[in-house]
Amino acid sequence: MDRRKRLGVGKVYAPTMYSVLLSPKDGDALGGFAETLGGELATYLLGYARERDYALAARPVVRFLIDDELKLGRFMVIGELLSPDEIAQELGEPEGAVHERVPAAAPEPQPRPAPQRTAVVPAVPDAEQHAGTARRAPEGASVTVPGLAHDVALEGERVVLGRLKTCDICVADANASREHAALEREGAGWAVVDLGSTNGTLVNGEPAQRVRLRDGDTVTIGTSELVYHEPRG
Repeated sequence: MDRRKRLGVGKVYAPTMYSVLLSPKDGDALGGFAETLGGELATYLLGYARERDYALAARPVVRFLIDDELKLGRFMVIGELLSPDEIAQELGEPEGAVHERVPAAAPEPQPRPAPQRTAVVPAVPDAEQHAGTARRAPEGASVTVPGLAHDVALEGERVVLGRLKTCDICVADANASREHAALEREGAGWAVVDLGSTNGTLVNGEPAQRVRLRDGDTVTIGTSELVYHEPRG
């Protein structure tokens, strides 16, 4: 990332596509773990870019390729600055598929449309049948969850985030732990607490064990970003 960065107008742009070349034997040894490892490395790269205020045209993607000329234990990494459309084409994804654009730093709070008043059980972004206990509501603190058309209201004293279907807010993210983090009521607001997750929890790109949240804060678990909203006055 550091070697391939490019200077723009007022910004430093970092590569978005990373190809890791391995020897055939190393590729065989990696096997089915390649996808998981690629996701973990992509999460690390996202945090690394934010620490250095690098701009990213898309969320980083890490893939593993075999190079017959490489010897056992040797590898090469090629970083390329590609757009979301170019990444989709490089990966051979269906026409029209694009990769999410992400800012290098935590986004500023944006005006939100008023949530609908019909209570709906939140769900995994790509599987609406998976239920949780947090519900949509017109008032009170809430979070924006990737893949949902409405904000999810925070109720009770504790809301668990993770990959398990039994979590209050379930995310379909292979890089998230089964019970990754929790939102806990703290005074008039909420705090996020890491639950010993494998990849850690970030608040505005910074590692967090327990952090009191403020309006507009971005909580990252795995590669999923949730935005916290204070109660509307």
